[in-house]
Amino acid sequence: MKYLMLPQADRPRLLPFYFAVEEYVANTYTDDDYFFIWRVEPTVMLGRNQLVESEVNTDYCRTNGIHIFRRKSGGGCIYADMGCMQFSYISDAGNVEAAFPRYMETVAAMLRSVGVDAERSGRNDILVGGRKVAGSAYYRIGRRSVLHNSLLFDTTLDHLSQALNVPKEKLQSKGVASVRQRVTNVGDHTRLTIDEFIAHARRHFCGDSVRVLSADDMGRIAEIERRLASPEFVYGKNPRHAVVRKMRFADVGTIEAYIEVKNNAIADINLVGDFFMSGDIDNQLIAPMLHRPFTREGVAEALAGTDVGAVVRGLTADRLLRLLFGRPAHVMKPDWLKIDLRAKGSTGETAGIIERHRLNTICTSGLCPNRHECWAARTATIMIGGDVCTRNCRFCNTLSGRPKPLDPMEPGHVAATVKALGLRYAVITSVDRDDLPDYGAAHWVETIKAIGRLNPETRIEVLLPDFMGRADLLGMVLDTRPYVAGHNLETVRRLTPSVRSVASYDRSLDVLRAIAARGISAKTGFMVGLGETDEEVEQTMDDILSTGCRRLTIGQYLQPTARHLPVAAYIHPDKFADYRKTALAKGFEHVESGPLVRSSYHAERAATD
Repeated sequence: MKYLMLPQADRPRLLPFYFAVEEYVANTYTDDDYFFIWRVEPTVMLGRNQLVESEVNTDYCRTNGIHIFRRKSGGGCIYADMGCMQFSYISDAGNVEAAFPRYMETVAAMLRSVGVDAERSGRNDILVGGRKVAGSAYYRIGRRSVLHNSLLFDTTLDHLSQALNVPKEKLQSKGVASVRQRVTNVGDHTRLTIDEFIAHARRHFCGDSVRVLSADDMGRIAEIERRLASPEFVYGKNPRHAVVRKMRFADVGTIEAYIEVKNNAIADINLVGDFFMSGDIDNQLIAPMLHRPFTREGVAEALAGTDVGAVVRGLTADRLLRLLFGRPAHVMKPDWLKIDLRAKGSTGETAGIIERHRLNTICTSGLCPNRHECWAARTATIMIGGDVCTRNCRFCNTLSGRPKPLDPMEPGHVAATVKALGLRYAVITSVDRDDLPDYGAAHWVETIKAIGRLNPETRIEVLLPDFMGRADLLGMVLDTRPYVAGHNLETVRRLTPSVRSVASYDRSLDVLRAIAARGISAKTGFMVGLGETDEEVEQTMDDILSTGCRRLTIGQYLQPTARHLPVAAYIHPDKFADYRKTALAKGFEHVESGPLVRSSYHAERAATD
């Protein structure tokens, strides 16, 4: 990575100049990643999709000489001055969603390298002592990603708190009473001066590697600067409107919809807020909704096939529909889904053995409806890698966040638990560990080997993650030769982006294909009741069969909590029986299909088929 050197770097410039540098370098210099640090006179910086009147105390800014400009990236409105550093990072990162948290962690690590106890928090914040010192945002230019941080070092916090109109509900969601209580300056936590800190940050990111922008570069940057400084860009996103909707979503931010409706059709619509964009919101999201009926069904049809999360980070079609039309009518749970939760003696024995060996199970973390039945039969699906997943799928109840380091003793504990339970058939799964260089593959290998050494007669079924598509890592695990290797498809192709947070439909098919190619019995499962059609279910079966996988589970999606995806429909047991007949007729060798079926439900039965 190279550090960008600007001619006359000490000359004071307004905010649009630096955003013009980002845009120009992203489009012009694609040979390397670039980084530079800059500061501006007191300025309020609007996110790409925010309203000036809603976010900025314009009277205070005018009285105190505070500039107002807009940036091209999403996110919230911020205040910056000469005591506030801006970090711009221009990267070839193809997956900006994955690059964004890595970049934030790099900034936090830089702060820790000078003795500041910094940590990432939420969507885009870095905290010191529980208070925010840095926020981040990003946007795409062609194939390049632009990521930037605003870091408070010696900022005039009174200006910050007075210049911004921060909604009360946003402060309440952070557990604080005011903007001033929520933030702190890095300069209060280090003896370095701001110039010393900037010099350290530059060395930390780039070493001695530099690129000096030429006079020709600066002339072309000035052309972009004029556009970004124009009133049309700064104020032109404020829409006329007739209908207003506003809602705040976890992992997305606050979204306001301004809709002009004519003859019950959408004449115009604008989405504003502090959300982050990963795509072209005007052409990919708004254009398909224009001139469509302003109804839940009309908008849902307009967005069918659109990966909403690829346009606005964390947003789904269901969330957008909820913003516009409120919660859908609740689907009542039918009688056939009533579960007998009365414990039997062996249920407690199994739970006790698992507890003594300090293990996690998907039975508990996933709120499996069959856990008492399985524990009574002295079976359980053991979950390795900890109890916190790095992904945040909207159907799954497993905790999501930053996991603890792997426990090196866990493989031995798993093997001992299998022996204590007397299992002749053991099922092992894991959380996703996208935070690890090998995504947890080596830990998987050690666990399977440990079980085999202590339990040579036990057959092992594994339910594997996708290892982010790394065939070499998947191969490492498959070299241990488990009896069955599973990887769940979870849902039909169309619904995958709104149901799974990182995994893709085709990548999951590739995992199944790789398992079958090794001569290992491949297994997968998917849920119904999420809004899929019968045709999509049958197509999913065909897609699975094309990989060589011949073992299948089909179960009813059950909403774990109110923050998860709602159930679209409860599928009758007779329909599950039809699905089983169809799957067997198509060529599957073993099928478990029923409302309460889960991935490892009666897994041992397949061993005798």
